[in-house]
Amino acid sequence: MFHFKHFSLYHDNSALKISTDAVLLAAVTPVDQVRTVLDIGCGCGVIAYCLAWKMQQENTNRGKDLQEIIGIDIDAPSIGDALKSKEIFPQRDFQNILFHQQRIQDFAQKNDKNFDLIVSNPPFFVDALKPNTPQKNISKHNDTLPFEDLRDAVCQLLEPEGSFFLILPANESERFEQVSQNQLFKFYQLLIQPTPSKTVNRIITGYRLSPATSSEICPTAPACVIETLCIRNADGSMSEAYRKLTEEIYL
Repeated sequence: MFHFKHFSLYHDNSALKISTDAVLLAAVTPVDQVRTVLDIGCGCGVIAYCLAWKMQQENTNRGKDLQEIIGIDIDAPSIGDALKSKEIFPQRDFQNILFHQQRIQDFAQKNDKNFDLIVSNPPFFVDALKPNTPQKNISKHNDTLPFEDLRDAVCQLLEPEGSFFLILPANESERFEQVSQNQLFKFYQLLIQPTPSKTVNRIITGYRLSPATSSEICPTAPACVIETLCIRNADGSMSEAYRKLTEEIYL
């Protein structure tokens, strides 16, 4: 079991354990005005639960709205952990957290609703050597979820004014951007460095279905806001920026 600041989650049986990538994606993704969320490749549900907690806090400021979070993953043990965590999650007024063992391709074909927010920490290895564990192959390698299929699912399931946030290694992020050209339009990027002396190894990108337009208030505003985050200082300690970003999630 993994203990966060406000709740705990099971991940013992999941294909991949709770990671910094998932927590960072949840911490960075905005949930203001969000009522419906889809987590593609949800694993043990860590991103879904972190976003649910953030949405609960938003409710204290905007009243109680009907909200729903759905997590999709093809790995049965991971979904089992996600469902088990639901029994101990401090849901309060937030009841609609659902998890399904299903391919996103099948979900997109049968689903008739759109989502305000879609998030994904997807499998991304393409040509890398595969481990001997089939469960990890599914979670790390994109054989079962090619970037083209992920793009198509997002384009079909996202609300016209909704947003899609995902985290990928730098090279794979560039590849997804190429695959999604003229179909998904980035408006935000967070470039993540492990330490000041190392290069960017993860990128969180926010996409929309339409290209950004210049604001009437600020016509010179960039179409894509780019920020940087360094996780650790040169001495190995956690950076103040990372601590501040994740302080409401981690103990």
